[in-house]
Amino acid sequence: MKIAMICSDRGPCPPVKGGAIQLYIAKVAPILAKKHKVTVFSISDTSLPNRENRGGVTYVRYPKSKFEQKVLKKIKKDHYDIAQVFNRPTLVTQVKKASPKTKVVLSLHNLFFGTKRLKDKDARACLKHVDYIVTVSRFVARHVTRYGFSSSKIRPVYSGVDLKDYPKRGSARWKKWRKSVRKRWRIPKKSKVVLFVGRLVPDKGSHVVLKSMKSVIKKHRNVRLLVVGSKWYAQHERTPYIRKLYREAAKLNPHVTFTSYIPVNKMPRYYAAADVFVCASQWKEPLARVHYEAMAASLPIVTTRRGGNAEVMIEGKNGYSLRAYRSSKAFSTALNKLLRNRQRAKKMGRYGRKLTERKYTFTRVARDLQGIYRKLDKNK
Repeated sequence: MKIAMICSDRGPCPPVKGGAIQLYIAKVAPILAKKHKVTVFSISDTSLPNRENRGGVTYVRYPKSKFEQKVLKKIKKDHYDIAQVFNRPTLVTQVKKASPKTKVVLSLHNLFFGTKRLKDKDARACLKHVDYIVTVSRFVARHVTRYGFSSSKIRPVYSGVDLKDYPKRGSARWKKWRKSVRKRWRIPKKSKVVLFVGRLVPDKGSHVVLKSMKSVIKKHRNVRLLVVGSKWYAQHERTPYIRKLYREAAKLNPHVTFTSYIPVNKMPRYYAAADVFVCASQWKEPLARVHYEAMAASLPIVTTRRGGNAEVMIEGKNGYSLRAYRSSKAFSTALNKLLRNRQRAKKMGRYGRKLTERKYTFTRVARDLQGIYRKLDKNK
């Protein structure tokens, strides 16, 4: 089959400036390309050519200001059997009009239907023209079906990781990475490291984690909170919110370290440096991909039950999911449990790794998508 994967216009693909969707496409497309002709459309970037072949995939990049216009022109000119549109419901109708015979799959990684992000008329137009919808969680899928879309044409396809990027705990590469990251950020060898990865915005809840550390430090004097992230991908701007985080962290010195933005390809090293992972989503998160990364890195997880996050959690097996998402006390209690009992933490980490190997790899994602593509192609 001839497949077009139309990336969202938030960043270039591959993810040289970060982005969960960009990483998803960059990892899944080469697997699909082993059996199909795959073209990935994304916005351009000065660090990438406008057109290239990489891993059997053709990448075509256009300036953000002309992205949709150029993509639609190309779709109309070159017939594709399947066009997968990522996170842009309004583009579905335009793609279908540009190439009526193309089967259009909408891949939803965020909430759009039933929110202010998508006008009612645009939502209905999308659902009229789309052939299938895949979502990153049941939580997102429910929002679409509530809008009247047939449940037979929608399916949650959970994301995943490339296990080759995450060495097993205790391996030579893991030890090397753990040592180098800790040395880079002056974290003592025997410190217990709690890792937070995410954008530094209120919705991601880093302020709640920071507040919880006051209690954690009292019980674990050798603990370190490692905060990886910035306001936005590949940015280092210090917003009022970030400045406030820094002021609060200064009161806990030397127990908190901020790294700002770290490139995607370096992130597995930071997971290797940690002992516990924490996600403090305050908003209804579709399903943060950091959960897959933490599990792949054999880390026990403390997260919230906001949105779809808890869908990959098996309570008490790979970590804890908290209902009291605003409560710093709830976070400190869960973190203390894991920091106090290292054997429990390691057991949960191993369980998460095995769960990832079984269910959450990009190979499985590609297999799921291929099954959907073939089903649609048969129904032409």
